[in-house]
Amino acid sequence: MARYASRNNEPLTRWRDHPVYLTTILTALLAAAILVTVVLTAAHVPIPLVFVMPLEPAWALWRLVTYVFVNPINLFTPFSILCFYIWSMGVETHLGRDSLAKLLILLLLAGPLAGAVWWWGFGHVAESAGDYVFISGLLMAFTTLYPNAEFWGWVPFKWVAFACLFCGSVMLLAGSEWVQLSQLWLTCLVGFAYTRHAKELEFDDYQSPFARLGKVFQRRPKLRVLPSPAPRARYRPEIDEDDELSEVDALLDKIKASGMASLTPRERAKLEEARAALMKKDER
Repeated sequence: MARYASRNNEPLTRWRDHPVYLTTILTALLAAAILVTVVLTAAHVPIPLVFVMPLEPAWALWRLVTYVFVNPINLFTPFSILCFYIWSMGVETHLGRDSLAKLLILLLLAGPLAGAVWWWGFGHVAESAGDYVFISGLLMAFTTLYPNAEFWGWVPFKWVAFACLFCGSVMLLAGSEWVQLSQLWLTCLVGFAYTRHAKELEFDDYQSPFARLGKVFQRRPKLRVLPSPAPRARYRPEIDEDDELSEVDALLDKIKASGMASLTPRERAKLEEARAALMKKDER
């Protein structure tokens, strides 16, 4: 059994036989907040939502969260909300809503933190507004969980994430937007690091970074030549492969009967390993 795994990856409730996750509620709140913000801005109602350093007043800490709602509605707004829903749902159903909540809080704070460093260290007026950087970090978190998931049926998602990060960085570099560039990279790094850490915690063989560092200084065992396996043992890989295929078939039957959300984190990891092994075999 896993040493650490968030078991709260089941729906919070159901509405007309449709599962309602934390992601479902957050997506609805995000869409409503963006709409209300646009209406108030068009009505010239002053609303202090953008995070700006120096922070005025100093106790306006709600700006650490509300800056993501300041988005102009345009052609890409539905896609932005849809991406938030898909990527957040992927994290929640894999790691659980507790891990998702912690991840979202870290992503929210990463952008303002980078802006505060620019203000304190270099005196640059730093501003955080919109959900562009925030959703970029969520993209990196989703990619960390499903690097080989196919986008449009043929492009591994890790290459899509790399292309998005590259294009965003080039765009900011061309405009010499150093503050926004640092916010983008820090948020993406936080999304990758936290998700990688939470993913490793799912398994019994997880070791802290300090334990792994200590192994560097351990004395390595000497290599020994082992005798050839007995003839009966040579057929073991084929037996193991048949067992793996049977287990994957059982997981596919479970998905067909109860949906993807019914899988435990360990079952999801097993399914992803089998898929990666099949792709390597096809490449040969």
